[in-house]
Amino acid sequence: MKPLLCIPASLALLANSASAEPLRIPASRLMWWDHPELLRTERTATNVTVRTPPFEPGFVWSEAVVSWNTTHSEPLTIRARPRWKGETGPWYTLAHWSQDTNASPRTSIPGQRDSLAHVDTDTLVADVPATGIEIEVVVTTASLRLPADLRMGVSLLGKGSTEPVPAPFTNAWGRQISLPIRSQADFPEGIHSWCSPTSVSMVLSGWGDRLSRPDLLQDVPQVARGVHDPGWPGTGNWSFNVAYAGQHSGVSACVVRLAGMADLERWIAAGFPVTTSVSYAQLKGAEKPRVGDGHLVIVSGFTASGDVRVHDPGVRRERVVRTFPRADFSRAWDHSSRTAYLIWPSRQELPAGGDGRWPGP
Repeated sequence: MKPLLCIPASLALLANSASAEPLRIPASRLMWWDHPELLRTERTATNVTVRTPPFEPGFVWSEAVVSWNTTHSEPLTIRARPRWKGETGPWYTLAHWSQDTNASPRTSIPGQRDSLAHVDTDTLVADVPATGIEIEVVVTTASLRLPADLRMGVSLLGKGSTEPVPAPFTNAWGRQISLPIRSQADFPEGIHSWCSPTSVSMVLSGWGDRLSRPDLLQDVPQVARGVHDPGWPGTGNWSFNVAYAGQHSGVSACVVRLAGMADLERWIAAGFPVTTSVSYAQLKGAEKPRVGDGHLVIVSGFTASGDVRVHDPGVRRERVVRTFPRADFSRAWDHSSRTAYLIWPSRQELPAGGDGRWPGP
């Protein structure tokens, strides 16, 4: 599900075929809980467990990606269990998370599979498509106090193409968001694999510049160390990357599945860059994705005619800011079911028009 290799390459034109019928995609919804004190809480001698109420998106879902944010350093265990019309499945462990790996391991949990579902690193896949889900976070803490800033969410992707692609939001056309230039090619140890932490580094540092927050000026190796997942292994775990961003005070971050270019345009029009997971082979003109060609690029603007401006961490610094033909980008992004990292200042109002695909109005 997450990018495997991020190999620098050129891009080529790839036109989408026209259709008389509106294009349809699987439905997606995010539930975001930013007030943990309102959730069910249980305490043992060493742990505090926070559990959400069942979330039903209104459609049958096949994939779930969980996000969590907190500045507190206590180790967390994140679990999820699907529901089928009120019947609950087993709990699946999605992560052991820790800011300090010397104190506690940080890893996803490979090998979880049964007849109902399986875990693909950061994604719970319902092999029997489900109708609802519950999430729980176990905090290992001697104080038995709940982290006051714990936020958690789950993005659910529907089974089958049922919803129309939103119409373009042209207010974003001609807009470009400035970001620091970072390249994974500057780091021999990450030249083929650090697209995700390099993207997070650019976005966090961009907010650091805009908000005069030196603590957000994160360099690439620092982010790579903070998101590395030995259970995968690598730095491309989607949930780990947003958890790292969201461990900074006043910053929220989550993984979402968006509905298409119009969603990106609403974020760009509001001044928010969006990190997206794409097939690099398809961006180069290949008809189909190739094994291990996943890549992360930041959508940072649009041309006056609606083509996509990006910060691409997979090329040399002088080439990082690039323009992709709109149809090429859309097709390559579809490979990940339009997965995106949203990273924003927690107190800043988010764009409207998401229809439940991101937090906010």
